[in-house]
Amino acid sequence: MIVKARVNTHIKLYQYRKQVEYQSMTDQLTGIANRRRYERVSEQKWQEAIRLRVPFSICMMDIDHFKKYNDTFGHPAGDTVITAVSATAGRYLRRNTDFLARYGGEEFVVFMMGDSSRQAFEQMCRVRRAVEELHIPHSGSVSEWVTISAGGTTVLPKRGYSFDTFLKIADTMLYDAKRFGRNRVVWNDENMRQFSE
Repeated sequence: MIVKARVNTHIKLYQYRKQVEYQSMTDQLTGIANRRRYERVSEQKWQEAIRLRVPFSICMMDIDHFKKYNDTFGHPAGDTVITAVSATAGRYLRRNTDFLARYGGEEFVVFMMGDSSRQAFEQMCRVRRAVEELHIPHSGSVSEWVTISAGGTTVLPKRGYSFDTFLKIADTMLYDAKRFGRNRVVWNDENMRQFSE
């Protein structure tokens, strides 16, 4: 009887620890991975791509003119938009080789393993179109709806390559997407050539 009670107590403690760990790695607003989980998973996925010798794509995306949206409609409406964008992206990034996390504020990070630059680019274009097709009104944006901009890069990682270098390239592509007018995807391929919608 005492052994059974101790086993049950250990099981409950284990379940509680797993729940606390899950919550500490999950964004409370959107239910997707948070920045902490991203930091843990990024290096694991990068090393896995090196070991498997498969292409690795990193994408940064954010909601266009989000501050204007918050100023116009308020923070609760802004939270609803962040949730809608993450849920929409999540519907397109469902494979176990895909990873989506909230990077901070209205910014998200995506990893895709095994896709060519063209495949990864086209997938993110589908995400961008799907967000615009939610038809969430936004008078202060580039269109009449809430839109996103995304920038990414695809690389065949090798030992000695730095994940952070390619994250910076993806961030530069996001900057270019905004500079070119927002509501678009800009990509850097395996040969360091840039293309966009």
